[in-house]
Amino acid sequence: MGDLTFTERMLVKYAGERAVEAPLTLGQINTLEWLGDDTRAGLYRMMEWAVTVPDGTTLDDVAETLAVLVERHESLRTSCVTGDSARQRVSGSGQVAVDVYETAAGAGSPIDPVEVTDLISALQARPVDDVGDPMLRAAVAVRDGAIRLVLIACSHLAVDCESLAVVVRQFNWLIRHPAERRAGPLTHQPVDQAAAEHSPRGRRRAEASLRFWGQHMSRMPQSVYAMPRPTGGEREVRHDYAVPGAASGEGDPLGCWLDSPALRLALPHIAARTQTTLPMVLSAAFCAVLAWRTGVSDLVFASLANNRIGRQMHDYVGTLAQDSLLAVDAGTTSFDELVRRTGGATLRAAMHGLYEVRLLQGLQEEIGDRRGVLFQRDCASNINIFFDGEARPAGPPEAAQEALSRTVLRWHVPPYFRVLLLMRVIDSDGEPLLGLTTGHADLIPAAEIESLLLGIDRLLAAAATGDVDLRRMTEITGLTPVVRGPEWLRVDNCWIELPEVQAVVDEAVQVPARVFAVPDDDGRPVLTAYLAAGGPVRTPREAHRACMSLLTGRYSAMAPGRYVICAGPPDDPDDPAAWRRRPVLAEGDGREEQR
Repeated sequence: MGDLTFTERMLVKYAGERAVEAPLTLGQINTLEWLGDDTRAGLYRMMEWAVTVPDGTTLDDVAETLAVLVERHESLRTSCVTGDSARQRVSGSGQVAVDVYETAAGAGSPIDPVEVTDLISALQARPVDDVGDPMLRAAVAVRDGAIRLVLIACSHLAVDCESLAVVVRQFNWLIRHPAERRAGPLTHQPVDQAAAEHSPRGRRRAEASLRFWGQHMSRMPQSVYAMPRPTGGEREVRHDYAVPGAASGEGDPLGCWLDSPALRLALPHIAARTQTTLPMVLSAAFCAVLAWRTGVSDLVFASLANNRIGRQMHDYVGTLAQDSLLAVDAGTTSFDELVRRTGGATLRAAMHGLYEVRLLQGLQEEIGDRRGVLFQRDCASNINIFFDGEARPAGPPEAAQEALSRTVLRWHVPPYFRVLLLMRVIDSDGEPLLGLTTGHADLIPAAEIESLLLGIDRLLAAAATGDVDLRRMTEITGLTPVVRGPEWLRVDNCWIELPEVQAVVDEAVQVPARVFAVPDDDGRPVLTAYLAAGGPVRTPREAHRACMSLLTGRYSAMAPGRYVICAGPPDDPDDPAAWRRRPVLAEGDGREEQR
C-alpha cells in the first residue's frame, strides 16, 4: 500500500423506488449461517472486482453509475435483521462510500496485479464507520487526475459470484453510456425471491432438495479423497514462495492454477462432440482423475448450484448460490460417456440446490449419526462462471496435444479453509481457468496437486481428437491408482484406515479399547469397538457421541458401528476372542434411537 495515498472519501447518495421489509431468502439465511450475525464486521466478508474505465471517465461518472446500480438492485441497499423475527430490510435512501487514492503508478502504464491487491488492502484497512452503506463500497485509484482503476466491493449478503458479475457488467455498460444511467423499472428482487420461496411451489422445491440430499448422503463416502498420508518421500515441487504454517494447527493451505492453452483448445471440441457444455467437460475431467487416483467410482461431492433457473433470474442480484451434491457414476471406460453422465448429474444437482440450510444441517447430523460419518465438504467443485453460448474451437483438435508444452502452473497460498480438495473454475479474460486448492497440504502436498492438474490437462488434450479409453489413464495422464495397505477397509461405501478409527476410539473413551472389523450376517464388515468399563463413557450412546465429536479433519476414519463395554480388558487386548470372553456390561450401536 506504499504506492497509494488516501485523498478523500466521496459519499454517493441514492434514492430507491421503495423501502420495504420481507422475510429472508434461503440464500440470505445460508449466508448468515456461515458469516455469523455480525454482518458489518470485516471486509473479508466481501467480494471485490477491479475494473478499468475509458479515458476521460471522471469521479462524478463513477459516483453517478454506482448510485444507479444501488437504486436498480435492492440487494445492494438491504440489511438483514437477525434473531427471532429475522427479515430483510430494504432502505429507500442512503449513501455509498467511495474512497479515492492517488497512486504512484506511472501514468498510462499497464495495470499491474499488485495495484489491484494494494487497492483491495487499502479498502479493507479503512473503516466504514456509519457514513456509508455496508453492502457496497468502492475505491478509486487516480494518477494525475486520470482514473486508473475502480474497485467494487459487495457484501456476501448482497451478492454471490454471478451477482457480482452482473453488477460489474452493468457498471461497465453504464460508465460508457451516460444517457442510460437510470434505474429503470424494478425487476426480480430479493423481496420477490423470498415471496417465491415461501409459496407452495417454492416450499415443494426446497423439500425436494432435502430429499435429494438425504438420498445421496445415505450412501456417499465419508471422504472421496481418503488417501494414505504422505510419507515424506514424494518428489519436491519448486515454489516461488514459502507456504506458511496454519495458525489453527489444522493444516496448511495451498493452491495452484492450471494456465493451459491445451485445455482451452480442447474444451470446445469435446463439448461439441458430446453435446454438453465447457463446465460439464471440466467436471467430468475432474471426476475421471478422482476416480482413477482414488479407486472410487461412486463419486458424490459438493458442487456449487447457482440457482438461476428461470428467465427472471438472468440479471438477478442477490445471494443465491448454495451447495448441491454432484453424484456421478464414474464406472465407465469411455470419457465421452463420463462427460454425458456428469452433464446429467450437473443438471440434477442444479435442480436441488435451494433449501433451508438449518434443516439440511439437521438432516446431515441425523444421517451422519446413523452411519457414523461426518459430512465435511471434503471434496468440492465450484464453477463460479458459467460460459454462455456455444464455444467455438480456436484451432484444430490436434493443436491441443501440441500445446501441452506451454502449460504453466501458477502456485498461490489461499486463505485457510477446511476443504480437503477444491476444484475451482473462474473466468480469466473470457477463458476458463481451472485450479485446485487444499486446506491440508500435509495430506495433499504440492506434488499431488501438480499430478492431478497435469492429469486433467493431458486427459483433455487427448480427448480433443476423439473419445478416450479411461483404462489407459496412467499411460495418458501419468497418474497411478493409489495402493492402500492391509489396514484399509471398505465400510459402508467408505474407505477407512483401521488405525485411524482406533485413534478416534482411544481419544474418545480414554480406557483400554480395540476396534475390529466383524462380518455381519451378509459378510459385510462392521467396525466393532470393545472397551473396558471405568472411563468417561458409560453407555454405547455416550461412546458413539464421543467418537462422532472427533471426526472433524479425519478423512480416513469413521465411528464404529457397534460398541461393547466389558468388565475390564483381557490380558491380550489385540485378541478379539479374548474380548468376547469378557463379561459384557452394555452393548449396542449407540445410535440416537437407542437410549
